[in-house]
Amino acid sequence: MGTPPETRGQPVHRDRVEERTRIERELLNRRRAARTIPVRPRPTGELRFPAAVSQEGMWQAVESSPGPSLAIVSALRLRGPLDVAALGQAWNAVIARHETLRTAMRVEDGRLTQVVAEQVEVDLAVGELDLADLDRTVHEEVDRPFPLDHAPLARLRLFRVADDDHVALLLLHHIIGEARSLEVVVRDLAAYYVAELADRPCALPPLPLQWVDYAAWQSERLAGAWGSELIAYWSTRLAGALPAVLPTDREQGADTSQLGEMLVVPLSHELYGRLSALAKDHRTTLYTLGLAAFTVLLARNSGQHDVAVNAPVSCRNRTELLDLVADFSGDVIIRTDLSGNPTFAELINKTHQDVTRDFAHPDLPPHLLAPHLDAPDLVERMSHVQFTAEHELDVLLSLGELRTERITASRQYVLRPLSVRLRYDAEQAVCQVRYRTSQFSPQRIERLMDQYLGVLEEMTGHQDRRVLTVVGGQ
Repeated sequence: MGTPPETRGQPVHRDRVEERTRIERELLNRRRAARTIPVRPRPTGELRFPAAVSQEGMWQAVESSPGPSLAIVSALRLRGPLDVAALGQAWNAVIARHETLRTAMRVEDGRLTQVVAEQVEVDLAVGELDLADLDRTVHEEVDRPFPLDHAPLARLRLFRVADDDHVALLLLHHIIGEARSLEVVVRDLAAYYVAELADRPCALPPLPLQWVDYAAWQSERLAGAWGSELIAYWSTRLAGALPAVLPTDREQGADTSQLGEMLVVPLSHELYGRLSALAKDHRTTLYTLGLAAFTVLLARNSGQHDVAVNAPVSCRNRTELLDLVADFSGDVIIRTDLSGNPTFAELINKTHQDVTRDFAHPDLPPHLLAPHLDAPDLVERMSHVQFTAEHELDVLLSLGELRTERITASRQYVLRPLSVRLRYDAEQAVCQVRYRTSQFSPQRIERLMDQYLGVLEEMTGHQDRRVLTVVGGQ
């Protein structure tokens, strides 16, 4: 706050300094209050809260187009002496800690409502497992429906491989959580299990708030100026946009299933090193480079020069949200204009600017944006092609004497026809592509990934080359 013009060059009296200090303190308190998410009252007994805006959109999607359960899955192998009773107690303690795990979704008085039970206790189901049947077992568990009107919307299954060898399978419905939530659940489960073994209180700090507090705060923001700003931004940003053309080799026809496969392609150490150096030179990220190359791949295969790609984001942008089990995922559409046939260097800089600007506007649920675009299903169709990149975290999980290992089971369903994920750590990087088998053959995906690696090679070696120049017979 500057000094008023009429006082410049004059002595500043103490009362004016004190007044200015008071005003600045009030402004700071207002800003802090605006940033603070209020905690709603919690009377005893069963609680009812309006559903979050994002949950309303997901509910509408599930009701209008029922399909496979929107379950997020994690599997953990536990080797060593396992106390099954303690693990069951730990699971119930995690359910007690997170309101979302005690929440059912019901339509009451014409409105989707979160019904939070005061207490939910479940028995830990234990079965037998031959590791050769792991994929089939996971598929069966995913196919088991989650009745949304009954809590918990999460399941923990324990399978005995041998007396000292078990597999814990955790499933979480997407309406109450995302991939980060699985990490939170596994971490909390480990903490409570160790505390049960030691017969002492768990050291996890109390949660500062719960999902329903955030949901109410978010709904108020979206109903106000911030929501209007988001709608204005995205309706302008996506005006005239079209979905990316899928480079398929199969006619989908009557097969509308979500059955899919995944191909994992490692990047050579040389290529990964050049990409890392290129990102540093451009002061950008591997995300930007990977997305730019994916955009070029789509454009070269389709002839489309206005390319829109779905980009998942996390809205856990506040410290008090980091340890909650809830769905903070969002999607933004990154639209890239290649009509001027830029060089790779120009495209990298443009993609960096687009990503920075678009990721600053992540909070608008798709069903609120859809009425403001040229076609009501445009957002959904623009989400058919997805790209993301993420740094792998090496997280050690402590479960007493148990040796733990995360295991990956194949997923029989994919949410989108084509999804590319670049995963990397300090030493290596791999490209994971998930695809619908009704639209892509394995051979087609292999060729696409060969082309994608070729584009990355071009990007690192020929920054002055025009991106729509196809080389090497691609």
